[in-house]
Order: sequence, then structure tokens, then C-alpha cells
Amino acid sequence: MRQKIERGKTLLVDGPACVALHSGTVIAFGANINAKKHVIVRFGKRIPLEALEDSEVEILLGDKASYEVIDGSPIPPSWEETSEKILSSNDKVKVAVLGSTDSGKSSFSTYLANIALNKGHRVALIDGDLGQSDIGPPGTLGLSILKEPITDPSNLQPDHLIFIGITSPQSVVSKVIGGLMGLINRALRMGSDFIIINTDGWVEGEDAINYKRQLIRALNPTFAVILWGKGNLTSLMNSLAEDKVNVLLTDTPEKIKKRDRETRKAIREGLYRKYLRDAKIRSVPLNWVKLDGTFTIRGKPDPNLKRRFEEILNGKAVYCESAQDCIVLVLRSGATLGDEEKSRIFTAFNVPIKIIFEGSERGLLVSLEDEEGRFLGIGTIYCIDYERGTIKIYTNISDFLRVHTGRIRLDEKGNEIGVIEEGALYILLQKGITP
Repeated sequence: MRQKIERGKTLLVDGPACVALHSGTVIAFGANINAKKHVIVRFGKRIPLEALEDSEVEILLGDKASYEVIDGSPIPPSWEETSEKILSSNDKVKVAVLGSTDSGKSSFSTYLANIALNKGHRVALIDGDLGQSDIGPPGTLGLSILKEPITDPSNLQPDHLIFIGITSPQSVVSKVIGGLMGLINRALRMGSDFIIINTDGWVEGEDAINYKRQLIRALNPTFAVILWGKGNLTSLMNSLAEDKVNVLLTDTPEKIKKRDRETRKAIREGLYRKYLRDAKIRSVPLNWVKLDGTFTIRGKPDPNLKRRFEEILNGKAVYCESAQDCIVLVLRSGATLGDEEKSRIFTAFNVPIKIIFEGSERGLLVSLEDEEGRFLGIGTIYCIDYERGTIKIYTNISDFLRVHTGRIRLDEKGNEIGVIEEGALYILLQKGITP
């Protein structure tokens, strides 16, 4: 359908939708929209198209998509003021963007990136939001070097991704901070002089504030921008002020797109499917790859150990190997251990026993990496065939040497079916400790 936008008005489009400029001049987050290009608005996203002159667009709407025309610009005046302050700095700039969920962090980061790019800066955008990733699949930290203005960071090609393997930072604070520091260093090596770090929405509560303080101390940004107006951020602002951080407050847009938990989950699932497009099941010998992370096995079975466990457990043992500090024992799915069997294990072995149940690995999201640990893509574990010594992975990556397992579990359609707690995939038997 055709839609006219008068000069000074804005078309707000909620995806999934596609918009093509037919005539006139429009901008989105400071990016000029070229008549030869389509603006793709993904599900759960809202993009504002501001008319600089009387314009006309062609709109294709997907299921549950919508649009409206409003007067004026939805971009708060404080965004322009904040951007001018940041751009007045003559040195290399690092900007950390903070705010609660659905406060406009990604939109502001996009706007600032476009303004800086238009001013001639070499802009790097770093995505630090594990749960609502813009660059890369959920559970990753992403870096992209901008080559032209953008309307949605999810359309960017990642220049580097770091797999964390979970959608919330609470239990992986040090990994997130270390990962973001690594991406900043990489951006600098790639020649960037203007780095924007878009952070996650965990900002309320003592643990969240402590995390953000640790993060900001480590990143040492030139400016920390707080999206103000949604959530209680006074404690965060005061804490950063105590740390002598150069804090800039800017407004949350009135027309921000609000997303409930189910919508955010659906967005993540769409991204899983995007990064698993054209995937198929690939079978690889266990001893060809390094399998680590949440689920760890070397693929070097010990037949003698297995026979000893078979005698103790009456055939429940499927696989057994010696690790550096324990014995890894795989039991048949649904098997249980009685007190007498535990006692016999304690008597027979003087090292910890790490017990894994066959099939517990199914659906785990994994990072597929090269021999140096560089991210190549994602997959999900279909199964481990202990008898043949192979692991089957659903992925579109054909050549990899490391399989790093995360804590997200997906079904065969790419839907989230759970997040695994740390250590939940195994039982650790030790003398003096009864699980």
C-alpha cells in the first residue's frame, strides 16, 4: 500500500514489515533512506521514518504489523544535545549506553552511530546485551564496524562474536566484562576511533548496580549515557557519579516500542533460526573436536573402567573416561543410583565421579569454533552416539575443531525450552559428600 507522509511528520512502523521510498526524503535514526533500498522492520522492532519533505512510501505489512503517522519527530531533543557533547571530544571516544529494558538503548546507539559516521568517524558498535542481541545470535557479544548508516543493527554483518551461552549476565559477569574488553581492543586494532557499547537492561537492584559499576570501571568509557525516564535509575546514576564517571542523561522516547517477555522470547527464537538457516545434522568423531563448556567429554573411552562400572551398576554404564581430576561416567537415560551402588562406587574409586545421563546433551546451544577458539557459528547438539564415538550437531558450519556448549536448550524448531543451571547436567559423587 502507498502512504503519504507530510513534511515534519513521522511514519512509525512496527514489524514485520518492509518499506520502500517512492518519492521525497525521509530519515530513520539520522540515516538517509535511499530510494533504491528497502527498510526492513523486523518483528518486535519499531522504526521511525521522518519526512524532511512531502514524501510517499510503499509499505508491505506482515502478520500483526502496523503503522501510524505522528506529528513531529519521535527522537527526543536531548538525543541531539547528548550527541553533540560526545562529538565535541577530540580524542578517541568510547561511549557506554545504559538503561532499563525497552528504554531505547539500541535506538540511541543506532542514532549516535549514524551521527558519528556522518561526521567522518570510524564507528564500531558493540552489542553487550545477551538476551536481546542486535549483533549476532542470543547468548553472544558482538562487534560490527559500520561502513554506512544503519536503521537496525541486526542487519549488520558481525566482524567478531564471543559466545557466552546464556541470555542473562547475572551468573557470567566476569565473562561478559572480559568479552566486552576483548571486543573493544579488537575494534581499536581495526582502526575505530568511535566505539559505542550498548549494554543489557539489568540495572535495578544491588547486584545489578554492582555489576554495572564493575563493567564501567573495566570499560573506562569517555562517556556513560543513561537513558532516563523508565525505571528507577537514581541509584545507578549516583553510584557512577561516585566513581567519577562522566555521565550524560538523555531521555527515553515517548513512542518507544514496549515488548513483553513472550515477545522478547519470540525475537530470540527468530534470531536462532536466522543463524541456523540451511542447517543440517553433521556427525563428527568425538576425538576430532574439543568439547567443553557446560557439557565436557574428551571422546577417549576407557574400556577397563567401563567394565568395572558395569559390574557395580549392572549394565547401567554407557560410557566412561578418565579426566584430569575425575572420572566421567555416562549412565543410561532414566537410570538411578541406590545408596548401595553409591557405596560400592566410593569403595572402588578414590577420585570424584562426574555422572552424566545419556541424552541430557540434546538441544544444547553450542558455539562452533576454530582451533584458536574463534567463533564460526552456532549449532545445537542432536545427540552423542557413545557406541560409535560421534557427536551429531545441527548446524550450517561444516568445518570446526571446537564445540563450546552453552546453557540454552532449543527444540528442533529453534524454540527455547529452557536454560540449564550451572552444573545441572551432571551429578558429582565424592567421598564424604552424598548428592
